[in-house]
Amino acid sequence: MKTKLDTVANIAIIVVCAVAAVILIRNNFFPPRPPGAPEQVEAGEQFDELKQVVPAGSKQALVIAVSPTCHFCTESIPFYKRLQEERNQKGSGVKLVTAVPAAAAREEETKLMTAGGFTPDSVVELNFATVKVPGTPTLMLVDKEGKVLNVWVGKLNEDGEKEVLKVL
Repeated sequence: MKTKLDTVANIAIIVVCAVAAVILIRNNFFPPRPPGAPEQVEAGEQFDELKQVVPAGSKQALVIAVSPTCHFCTESIPFYKRLQEERNQKGSGVKLVTAVPAAAAREEETKLMTAGGFTPDSVVELNFATVKVPGTPTLMLVDKEGKVLNVWVGKLNEDGEKEVLKVL
């Protein structure tokens, strides 16, 4: 009898530890969005505002949401330049569009990007909250209907950069 009780107790301890481990991993590596945090755009969503940023005659655009005050955006300029170079080498029809949150930022951001050697196909003003841009930089692959095909948020690591380059 004691052996069965010991076995049941050991199994119960293992189950409790496994549940605790899952909870800890989920909360530390996949934290829930804090209350009041901005919504985040997801692939498959469609926005009328994004239809307007895809240049006429184009099927897709890679919208690069940036802000002149964002140091991660500035640090990512060499990658944006590489995007442009590889897109041109491949002859891809994907347009590169820089989106800024306000008209005042358009000129300043254009100067920053150009100084870094990146010249987007166009620079547009976009209300980030309307299209659920959670922060900058955010890259969104968008079709001409305003549908988000893919999203990358933040300064990308090497794997993230490779993933973006594949969509060109």
